[in-house]
Amino acid sequence: MQSYQLGIFNEEANIFNVTEYKINDNVSPSTIKRALNNALKGTSEKIEVVISFGKNILNELAPEVQPKNFKNFEQLNGVNGFTMPSNQSDLYFRVIGSDNSLVLDKTIQIQEALKAITTIVISENGFVYKDHRDLTGFVDGSANPKEEKKYLAAIVPEGEPAAGGSFVFHQKWVHDLMKFNELPVSIQEKIIGRTKPDSIELEGDAMPADSHVSRTDASHEGVAMKIWRRSFPFGSATEKGLFFIAYTCDPFRIDIQLERMLGNTEDGVYDQMMNYSKATTGAYSFAPSIKDLKTILTD
Repeated sequence: MQSYQLGIFNEEANIFNVTEYKINDNVSPSTIKRALNNALKGTSEKIEVVISFGKNILNELAPEVQPKNFKNFEQLNGVNGFTMPSNQSDLYFRVIGSDNSLVLDKTIQIQEALKAITTIVISENGFVYKDHRDLTGFVDGSANPKEEKKYLAAIVPEGEPAAGGSFVFHQKWVHDLMKFNELPVSIQEKIIGRTKPDSIELEGDAMPADSHVSRTDASHEGVAMKIWRRSFPFGSATEKGLFFIAYTCDPFRIDIQLERMLGNTEDGVYDQMMNYSKATTGAYSFAPSIKDLKTILTD
């Protein structure tokens, strides 16, 4: 069995950095591989790094590891002028741990190893907010699959190309917290689809069709489109939001949720949360298995 990257399922970390890189023009595959090997050297036991690759660069470095249904993320447009822009990049590093210093040191080491051949597209630091809540005050990730089901949702199964790997979706959301917090809690709960204090999902007539839960709880041909969320809040005096990260066995599971959020379905219903939060980035990548990662990094 091809082993997945362990950091995908780390639930203990509370400090995070995600940095996305674009490879500069005319850099050889050998140079890229040397830089990546230097970037991954000396990882502490107290932190983990998940590395993933955009479609174009993975095809250049190791076409034999290319999974099926892999694609670049392209901007999506929905009802009411809603958009989900793309900032599709080449290399993605998610550094996770419980010590700010160690996470920062590793992030800087990676950047130093890659600076001669890349341009940083985005770098965002995040943290666990209170008891795993989004900055809106609602618990984030309540619907994540449990126990063995999370592996089925996130990892490409045996027998398929690139088995043991995982498709990754990154999307930065910037919240209008002032606008959202002006609402009564009862209205906020209908927008999210869960109670605020204890994160109990609304049921029956109490659950609006345009709540965030309703629009992202998708099924296709009788199969629940479950994904493994590893999002984190970020915030400062100037910008606040959620860096959405999802691992999945098939990017279609992400696609269907995004289209439902945008209202690109027969019912035309969109996610009410989009009135209070704006997507500013979007990208697909692939986190190969440990075995395939060794193939990619071998010159």
